Amino acid sequence: MYLLIPIIIVLFFVLFLSYYHRKKQAVQKVGRMSYAWKCDLLNELAVPFGFSYQFVQDIFTFRDDAWQKEFGYGEFYDLNALSMHMILDCEPVYFNYHGKTWLIEFCKGQYGINTGAEAGIYHADSVVPPALRPQTVFTAAAEDEVLPVKLRLTGPDCPLFSISQKQWRVSGFVMGTFTAPEDLILEAAVTFPDPDMCTAFTRAMNGLGYKSSELLTYQNTVQFYFTRPKSAPLMAPDVFLEKYRLLQGDIFCELFLWLTNPFFTTVDRLLYLYYTHPCLFERILCIRMFQKHRRKRQ
Repeated sequence: MYLLIPIIIVLFFVLFLSYYHRKKQAVQKVGRMSYAWKCDLLNELAVPFGFSYQFVQDIFTFRDDAWQKEFGYGEFYDLNALSMHMILDCEPVYFNYHGKTWLIEFCKGQYGINTGAEAGIYHADSVVPPALRPQTVFTAAAEDEVLPVKLRLTGPDCPLFSISQKQWRVSGFVMGTFTAPEDLILEAAVTFPDPDMCTAFTRAMNGLGYKSSELLTYQNTVQFYFTRPKSAPLMAPDVFLEKYRLLQGDIFCELFLWLTNPFFTTVDRLLYLYYTHPCLFERILCIRMFQKHRRKRQ
């Protein structure tokens, strides 16, 4: 019994020395790598999670071939956002065009330890009545259906990123940054293939409450600022849970920065975690989580 306490102390000391040695080795290993090598490695590691790393802006974006694409979009994703540590402002825009109901959803907010924004393009196989939209899973736009989208996300102090892509889900996520959704401004611009689709989208925006003066339309492009959602919430907000998730997200961001303190860029921080805490590395790269649901065709 008297030997138990010294044994525990020695054991903790050995574990501490082992962790310190492993940490030192990881710091040296990451430090010796060239920046191009680090970015290539991080992009390779991020592929199974459906993301790519853009070193110029230090952000993550959805890949066009991301596995999440096969799940499309359903309103239950937004309903379950809080349970998956996401506090978001979402603006789903439904409109009918060429015999199908289309959906372009804009989101901004806190995705775990990431501040981000995204715009997803989806459609059903036919026209879906408004009453059936909540239970319908919309298919992600195919390669020949995607639209050019430009997003510019601004925080309370400075711009966070600007991205222009033509794919099913245009997005940007700034890791290790905490921002409440109401403190973010998303400037979005969508270019449509013809005036009919542009008009259908504009009318849907008007139906949500956007005034014509809030929509800048030129040729077949619609540009607007997303500050607060104008669409009706899917359910009454749980204010207590939202505040708890915000506090939790803020704490997790600080822990991430503290744990990766030897480094300052996302690529260095994540590769350091990859070598020291691989399980934590994998958990952090699950930026936008999805759950499998049976698709209901319309």
